[in-house]
Amino acid sequence: MRRRADRFFILLLVAVLLAAMSRDASAYIDPGTGSYIFYMLIAGLVGVSYALKIFWKQVKAFFSGRGGKHNDQDAKSDDDPRQ
Repeated sequence: MRRRADRFFILLLVAVLLAAMSRDASAYIDPGTGSYIFYMLIAGLVGVSYALKIFWKQVKAFFSGRGGKHNDQDAKSDDDPRQ
């Protein structure tokens, strides 16, 4: 396990040194790429928040005595806004 951490550290150090020694690039990020990165960040945050919501419901269900798996009626009422 220690050797794996040492290899990762060496790889990270080499990557940082290569990035620090690079020459100036004549490149830019166009607005389409910038908005795509922004959308991906927002999608990631929404995905993580939804996963935390589901996890928190399972934790609450476990400690409330329902077991950790909720029945179909609870799942239907939580996910379906029409009810």
